[in-house]
Amino acid sequence: MEKEQLQRRIAAASKREKAELVLKNATVVDVFNVTTYKADVAISDGMIVGCGDYKGEIEIDMSGKFISPSFIDGHVHIESAMVPPEEFAKVVLPHGVTTVIADPHEIANVGGLEAVLYMIEASKYLPLEVKIMAPSSVPATPFEHNGASLSAEEAGSLMKEKGAYGLAEVMDYPAVLNGDEEMVTKLLAAHQENRIIDGHAAGLDETALNTYLTAGIRNDHEAVRASEAAMRTARGMYVLMREGTAAKDMEALIGTVTPYNARRYVFATDDKHLDELIEEGSIDASVRKAIKLGMDPVQAVQLASLNAAECFGLKDKGAIAPGYQADFLVLNDLEKVEVEAVYVAGEKVVEGNKFVTELRVEIEPPSYLLDSVRMKEWDVASFKLPLASNKAKVIGVKLGSIVTEALVEEVKISDGEFIPSVEQNQLKLVVAERHHELGHVGVGIVKGIPLKKGAIATTVSHDSHNIIALGTDDESIAAAIKELERIKGGMVVADHQDILASLPLQIGGLMSSEPYKMVNRQIKEIDEALKKLGYEQDKNPFLTLSFLALPVIPALKLTDTGLFDVSQFAHVKIEAE
Repeated sequence: MEKEQLQRRIAAASKREKAELVLKNATVVDVFNVTTYKADVAISDGMIVGCGDYKGEIEIDMSGKFISPSFIDGHVHIESAMVPPEEFAKVVLPHGVTTVIADPHEIANVGGLEAVLYMIEASKYLPLEVKIMAPSSVPATPFEHNGASLSAEEAGSLMKEKGAYGLAEVMDYPAVLNGDEEMVTKLLAAHQENRIIDGHAAGLDETALNTYLTAGIRNDHEAVRASEAAMRTARGMYVLMREGTAAKDMEALIGTVTPYNARRYVFATDDKHLDELIEEGSIDASVRKAIKLGMDPVQAVQLASLNAAECFGLKDKGAIAPGYQADFLVLNDLEKVEVEAVYVAGEKVVEGNKFVTELRVEIEPPSYLLDSVRMKEWDVASFKLPLASNKAKVIGVKLGSIVTEALVEEVKISDGEFIPSVEQNQLKLVVAERHHELGHVGVGIVKGIPLKKGAIATTVSHDSHNIIALGTDDESIAAAIKELERIKGGMVVADHQDILASLPLQIGGLMSSEPYKMVNRQIKEIDEALKKLGYEQDKNPFLTLSFLALPVIPALKLTDTGLFDVSQFAHVKIEAE
């Protein structure tokens, strides 16, 4: 801040000079006292300088309108929206989100340090403030093969000199609990730079959580039960209530929010598909849902703004009050969260769901990210699953959750090989390494994704982003994977040799280079093709599928080297004892 700038703000606040902009007769959403009150809101040099009775060079009558702090997404993977940062900004800003805490570990698992630097550069010149965190766990575990690694030295340099805001979700919790040298070095680098460290405390017991907090990790978005949320808040941890596409935890957690502990709760989307962001919303959807579930509307706004700002050390964000940045929303209806306009630093960027500012960002991704599907030559025999008996470990899936069950079931076999059964809802799952032509293929059994025929496949497969495919027959699985190779990554729906629909994701196999509206149309084509496979569920199977290879979330997962039991943190035989 320059001296002259501060003097101008003080002059406007003290009414010695007119403010640049005054919102007259507004209903201010007061997130400090969880109430509303009538006042003018004065703005100069991008900051709020007063709430009271003010005059301005420009005055806008806000009678009947609510002035709310804009929203902050406490944890998001931009890549999960399948568009790069500039297109992502176009999607979430109309929903009132002006700041996101973004972990680019998806693209980092494909392209390493240079991929993270691309995300930082692509986020620099946007009206959406993107706080890029340095990925902490790339790869997430040593039990799979991803595209690149990010060392402690590289993570430290990202925080120290390359613009990263903090250390992203620490998923390799055994490394924390065991005091692993590489992990401790990353944690120490964050502490030395006085940076935030994000958590990923899926399934941790009391002792493990105590250890996690001792390491300096202060927030977590993996609480899925009320008891887990209570354990975290009792230890001063921020609980990020997640409402994404695959994981929706608010209903299970919101009953733990009380007037006494509410300041320890924040909203996050984590992973949300583009079509849901467009149609349902982002953090605005979380606010609406919280209100619907009984939370006071201003309290819900508090979680989405002030709480998130304080959780992440954003001292000048999150409130309509003097000294805070003028990032705010004009709402027609507080309970419905109807966004009429969005302002960033006092400048209007959205009005009536339309941009009134231009986004001119032309940051090209590194060339290697545009050619990231590199598989060793394979044939359909790679997908066979030999079994010694008809009793096997099965990955139990519940649509809408990224947590699986470890089931033991009788399965169909023929000539000593597993045969998928539509009747028993037991389908074949394949994870194929696609980064370094290693030829690794893991094969397993999934129950709970009701395809009637054909196969689906994608290169979006957390966190290593190998190819993952699910199908009723090997021919369909092979056709879908072959198409992924041809389009250099994305999503495919196949029925035997017929490709029913595809969504190319040319940037690292994770994000499209097309405008978001085009990508949304392609998603609709995927949805229509799924119906041709007899899939009749509301919940998108691709996002559920994309988490079935993530070996840091319980209970049973599949990597490119085989079946993985998260409770044992080890690969296990698929045959049941």
